[in-house]
Amino acid sequence: MHRLLSPGWLAKHAFALLIFIAFLRLGFWQLDRLAERRAANAVMLQSFYQNPTPLSTDEMTALDDHTFESIIVRGTFDNGESIFLRNQSFGENDGVHLLTPLRIKGSPYAVLVDRGWMPQGFADVNHLDEYAVSGEIEVRGVVLPSNSRPADKPLAGKDLPLPGQTRIQAWLRVDIPLIQRQLPYPLLPAYIQQLPPENLDPNVYPRPIAPEHLDEGPHLGYALQWFTFAAILVIVYGLLIWSELQKSTK
Repeated sequence: MHRLLSPGWLAKHAFALLIFIAFLRLGFWQLDRLAERRAANAVMLQSFYQNPTPLSTDEMTALDDHTFESIIVRGTFDNGESIFLRNQSFGENDGVHLLTPLRIKGSPYAVLVDRGWMPQGFADVNHLDEYAVSGEIEVRGVVLPSNSRPADKPLAGKDLPLPGQTRIQAWLRVDIPLIQRQLPYPLLPAYIQQLPPENLDPNVYPRPIAPEHLDEGPHLGYALQWFTFAAILVIVYGLLIWSELQKSTK
């Protein structure tokens, strides 16, 4: 029996195959996320030109049934409970989005509002007061669904607090059931991406993103990265096999 078919080598073959499959799955997962992002952007662009409707009391707890609809809601920001959404790019610049719970007027509920993009260096929990908005305000935006960690993707990143912290301040995804755990009042099951006003100042952060400027995110780059890892694995393992075959012919 050739040594490449020995139990030790068969275990190596199986391990390499599992890693190869994992790389491919992660690559195709990123392509799926890219397709979802593009579809969401297209719907967002269409929603941008709709006449927004006020959020009614009867529809609050079923807000997730109105995904991608344009709405108006009034309330007060709970600035101290703001969080960051990580890995958000704008053009070629890396950054975050700032999300703040809006305590809805005349209701015990709050809705999470994505207030827009900020450069990476602005994501400092010690300076949240610089982005505070006081008093009752009106928010116009598009309803977006909660985004939980996929159960069938064991290698997908988890939202966890940083070392020494008990509260998650920077999130990978807008996972409303998880975010709810660190808030003292009930959140609606969907969130709102705030749309920019007509007189938007491009030098003020956070900057609400108009749908026509929505980014597709880093998913294509990540997919190419995982496929590259898979190709490298095939090449390296192929060279290892070739080396063993050369040894056996000597």
